[in-house]
Amino acid sequence: MERKEQTMTFYTPDVAKIKGNRKYQRPTVPTNKQSMSAQKRQQYVDQAYTYTRMFGGSLSGFSLLMLICTSPLSWVQFLVTINGLELNAGLWTICNHELCWSHTPKPPYYLQYSRVLFITSILCILVGLGLLFRSCRPTEGIISPELDFKVSILSFCSAFCLFLCLNLFLAQVEWYTKSDLESEFLWAYYLNWCSDVLFVCAGIISFLNYVTLQSHLPEQSVSTTSQQESRPTVQPEKVKLQATTAEKSRPEKASK
Repeated sequence: MERKEQTMTFYTPDVAKIKGNRKYQRPTVPTNKQSMSAQKRQQYVDQAYTYTRMFGGSLSGFSLLMLICTSPLSWVQFLVTINGLELNAGLWTICNHELCWSHTPKPPYYLQYSRVLFITSILCILVGLGLLFRSCRPTEGIISPELDFKVSILSFCSAFCLFLCLNLFLAQVEWYTKSDLESEFLWAYYLNWCSDVLFVCAGIISFLNYVTLQSHLPEQSVSTTSQQESRPTVQPEKVKLQATTAEKSRPEKASK
C-alpha cells in the first residue's frame, strides 16, 4: 500500500523590518488603529457642542437681521372703499391720512404696545448673541451648560414678545378697517413671522444642547475623580514615622 505524504506549511506574515537588515523580521503586536483616546473623544464632543451653539446663534442673527431690515418698511396696505385710494402703513411708518393712524397715542394703544414688545424682542436676542460671542473667547475648563440654558430662555422670550407684537399689530389693523378701509398684509409682515419661527428653532436647539451637555457632564466628573483616585498618595502616618526615626537617629550619631 502506498503511503500518502503529509506536508506542513508555515505561514510567515509580512512584518516590519529593521532598516539595513533585510533578513531580520521583528514580531509586531496587532494594534487597533480605530481606537481613540478619551481626551481626543472629549475634544470632538466639545467641538460638536460648539458647532451646535454656532448654528443656533446663526439662526438668531439671521432672524434679527430680518427684523431690522423689515422694521422701517410698510407692513399693511389699506384700500379706501370710497375712492379706491391705496395707503401703506407699518409699525414705525404712517400713511399721513385721516383714516389711518398717526404717532399720537390713542386708545386702545395697540400700536404702542406692539412697538414696546418689538424693542423688547430685539433686546433679548441681542443679549443672547452677546453671551454667545463672549463664549467664543478661549477659556480653560469644561464647557458650562448654563450658557445654552440662558440663550434658550432669551430666544423663547424674544419669540414670545415678537408673537405678541405681531398679534397686537393685527388687532390695530382690524380696529382701523372697521369703517371705510380694507386691509392687505405685505411680505414684510410675513417675514416677521418667519423671524419668530427662527427664534423658536434657535431656542429649541439651545435647550437640546443644554440637556445633552448636562447629561454628559457626570461622565466627565466620574473620569476626573477616577484619575484623582488612581494617583499615588502619601499617607500622613508613614511620613510621621519617618520623621520620628530620623530624629532618633540624629542623637545616636552625635553621641558616637
